[in-house]
Amino acid sequence: MNNVLCRNGPQCRKFQEGTCNYNHDFSAVSANGLNNLQKKSLNVDSPAFTPAFSPKSANVQPARMGISPKAVGAAAFTPRGSGSVTPATISHSKEPSAEFIPQQNFTAQQLFSEFVPGQTFVPQQQMDVPQQMHAAINAYSDPFLTQAGITSLDGTQQQMNPYAQQTSGMGGQQFYQDANSFKHPLNYHLYSSLGPRRENLMAYQRSTSDFFIPDNLREDLQRKAEAALQTFANSTLPQNVEYFHSLVALDAGNQKGPTTFGYPSWVYKAVSSRDGRTYALRRIEGFRLTNEAAIRTVQTWKRISNSSLVQVHDAFTGRWFNDSSLIIVTDYHPMAQTVADKFFAASRQVGANRSGQQITPENELWSYIVQIANALKSIHEGGLAAQTVIPSKVLVTSKNRLRLNGCSVMDIVSYEQRKQVAELQRADLENLGKLILSLATRNQTAHHNIPKSLEQVSKSYTERLRACIAWLVAPPTPPTPTSDTEQAPDTVQMAEYNVNTLLNNIADKVIAAFDSTLHLEDDLTANLMRELENGRLVRLLTKLNVILERPETSTAATPAPAASTSSTLNQPSSAWSETGERYYLKLFRDYVFHQVDHEGRPVLDLGHVVTCLNKLDAGVEEKVRLVSRDEQSVFVVTYREVKRGFEAAWGEISKASGGGGGRR
Repeated sequence: MNNVLCRNGPQCRKFQEGTCNYNHDFSAVSANGLNNLQKKSLNVDSPAFTPAFSPKSANVQPARMGISPKAVGAAAFTPRGSGSVTPATISHSKEPSAEFIPQQNFTAQQLFSEFVPGQTFVPQQQMDVPQQMHAAINAYSDPFLTQAGITSLDGTQQQMNPYAQQTSGMGGQQFYQDANSFKHPLNYHLYSSLGPRRENLMAYQRSTSDFFIPDNLREDLQRKAEAALQTFANSTLPQNVEYFHSLVALDAGNQKGPTTFGYPSWVYKAVSSRDGRTYALRRIEGFRLTNEAAIRTVQTWKRISNSSLVQVHDAFTGRWFNDSSLIIVTDYHPMAQTVADKFFAASRQVGANRSGQQITPENELWSYIVQIANALKSIHEGGLAAQTVIPSKVLVTSKNRLRLNGCSVMDIVSYEQRKQVAELQRADLENLGKLILSLATRNQTAHHNIPKSLEQVSKSYTERLRACIAWLVAPPTPPTPTSDTEQAPDTVQMAEYNVNTLLNNIADKVIAAFDSTLHLEDDLTANLMRELENGRLVRLLTKLNVILERPETSTAATPAPAASTSSTLNQPSSAWSETGERYYLKLFRDYVFHQVDHEGRPVLDLGHVVTCLNKLDAGVEEKVRLVSRDEQSVFVVTYREVKRGFEAAWGEISKASGGGGGRR
């Protein structure tokens, strides 16, 4: 027995049970000592802790810290108001910024001044989230709706979402009427970039980028495809115009302005119900057809086909827009821009001909001359005149690719006041010279002062380009016919100013443009070769997935191949698609797509997948080891044997489907 008195006192429970090893003889202990012993442990009667505090001023009394023990009996906290309060739902992944919540400082005395033990605590002010915060949070949660910007290091305001801005080009307001009809554009950034190219690859090695076209070409084609399929959510345009539907306005602005044709004109994109292709409809508003021969001139334009001309397909009149309108049907080139929008839009905003403005390279100007002259040659040889060689009617369909647009319209609207074709053809060459002069000076009104503009051209370009522009904008004066030559004018001098003379004088530039086109063709062919095998592999993968894990079908039973078991096609997948030679296909699928390394980690090797599929399609004699998933069976087969089972299984499915599934 220990001589140390038990700290639990006479009421020790262990002593009553006979398990306490301490002394419980308290007869010699005084009452005060016993009380002091019992008060060593903490209890509810213990005084509140008061730290030592030395006030700087005698008038300042030390604050008593803590809350009275009587607060234990206080009622439960219930906010003021009737019923339950449902918190506002905020769909946001982060905590809202403090700038949206009104701040108010409370001292400890103010916070607990109205707290009375035994009464219900009621807050003095209900802290609700302001409505502006919900709007800001909802806008931020959708990055395609926010217009907010961020401040860069130089203090300028940067657009945070490039898709939210309203542009004036082909991809702006004309595709999205309002925020409710806005559709998220394609996620081009989800594709990984090529990155640095490895130069130390062996002859048999390939990188992932070798199998696909470059990113910039792919994104350009995808953006054009998206623009071709874009529609209005709530359009007020007619549902059908002749045999066209799904009209979309392509004009950048909605205001009428001065036009080339003498009437307000609008351009729409529409889908033909005859062939399902997309066309551009040019509407001439308020035009009334008075002579049927005028609209028949389109038949001559339909026979002219040139790579630098927007092809004309049809023309008709009607009242689909609640007025008499002329509709010209032409080819549609997605995301095309006019020369005026691409080269002169910025100069109209900040002032024309500013110092330091970037000039157009001379080789591009020669390319523009060759392309437009190519179109004019086909038009003039057909006995017609373009009459639209102006910046607002020449389209830039791709990089340095020009096409004449709006042809045949003037022949219809000005049929009664038409001029001589020779005079109109001379005007086409003059307009070509004015167009190139405007591009060289980056001033759309440069032709108003030709000598000064030519002097400016001579400072930035060669003398040959200046001479060519001067020859175009200042043609020789045609001879005045006399009584002797009234029936036979001076054709020699007239022939000196035509498109053939222009092309003969710049034959070396034509050859250079032709050589550039051949290089572009080689580049596109090389990119096409990268995608050549993709279609074949997709067909192979499609057939493979049709065969594997084939579900039950109601087709009549078809005998299985001799090498397989006596299963039928209309039985469940486990009885047909995983027996006989078809079992090889399942293991081959695991071998191609489900490989793992020695540590069990997935192996993501695109080269392995493409190589195996190519060997399967070719049916080579190379052997491959196929292991079952339970690792209890191993098959050593050749790609030819796997292909034989693959073709046999596909033949069964094709026969059961009636032969329609055998199309490649």
